[in-house]
Amino acid sequence: MVPLLLLAACGGQGSESSDDEVGDADNTDTATDSESESASESSSSDSSTDSETDATDTVDETETAESESAETETAETTADTESTETDIACEEFSSDVAPIPPHVLFLLDRSGSMVEKGFDPMNPDLTRWNVLYHAVEDVVDGGADMTIAFGAKTYSTQGMGECGVSPQPEVPIALNNAANLLGTIPGPDVLVNGGTPTNTALEVTIPYMQQYDSQGGQKFLILVTDGGLGCINDPNEALAEAVALLESAYMDDAITTFVVGISPSIFGPTQQLDAMAVAGGAPKMGMGGEDFYRADDAQQLADALQTVVEESLATSCLLNLEQAPVFPLLVKVVVNGMSYSLVDDCETEDGFVYTGPEMTQIEMCGQACEALGDVQMAEVEYYCDPG
Repeated sequence: MVPLLLLAACGGQGSESSDDEVGDADNTDTATDSESESASESSSSDSSTDSETDATDTVDETETAESESAETETAETTADTESTETDIACEEFSSDVAPIPPHVLFLLDRSGSMVEKGFDPMNPDLTRWNVLYHAVEDVVDGGADMTIAFGAKTYSTQGMGECGVSPQPEVPIALNNAANLLGTIPGPDVLVNGGTPTNTALEVTIPYMQQYDSQGGQKFLILVTDGGLGCINDPNEALAEAVALLESAYMDDAITTFVVGISPSIFGPTQQLDAMAVAGGAPKMGMGGEDFYRADDAQQLADALQTVVEESLATSCLLNLEQAPVFPLLVKVVVNGMSYSLVDDCETEDGFVYTGPEMTQIEMCGQACEALGDVQMAEVEYYCDPG
């Protein structure tokens, strides 16, 4: 019996051992499955990370490539721009430029007193108008009309009564206008007539000059008369009005007036002509104490007209440039062999200044202006800074 019990006991232990082994096997399988799942998850995680890393790398590479491409394009554009600027900036050249012509209107007294004879002792049979006509002819018909734009207005106007004055000049201002001017004003032997309505003539002529487009050229009025102010009631009031007109034209509109007196009397007319010459901005500089240009004979009249016309030409110191300079500080203007540079103050220095922000026009200053008046030609040199 005991052996049976022993067998039973042995058999029971064997069964428990088997269960444990099975249990261990199950545990082992579970652990294995868990490890497998963990490994699978780890593998999946690694795979996901690798995928994300690859995607990130791809994005980075794409952005880097695009950035490098953009930088390359920017560099190429900058290089092209710099190349273009350099090409334009470093184009050096020069050009010959003539000054802008002055614009001159003769305001001529053709009153009845202008047909009086005996004005010129050397030619007593000539009338004042005859001498004046030939003096004007000498000035405009010698080629001056190619560099000066001339026009003419006479007063009083024929057919408008003794004191009437038409609103427009008989000869509008223009270049190459000598033949037209001399053929339009009364000829040398015409017996002109009428009064001397100088105030009325100024009242219609100055607005014409104000509105006239000189295209940058300076404007000049040359008043030639043989007497005082006519067709008036009060001489003092009339003189004050004439002075105000001329002064305003000069100060506000840069219209300069020269006054030429043909053998005026010593008293009233002389004082009137002096006052008008000062108001017009061009008093005579010289001996004699008179501010107007006196002409007591044919030669003096011819000289007076020649002088004022030359002065109008000499003071025309504006040059239009063919193009605005890229380097405006490096521009040089050569006049009669002398080179002039940009200056700060045209009133006190010799050189030139630009007249506006567009830098397409310059004004010669001081000695440079005088030199230009003598030769009527300048060479503008454009220089560059290659950087």
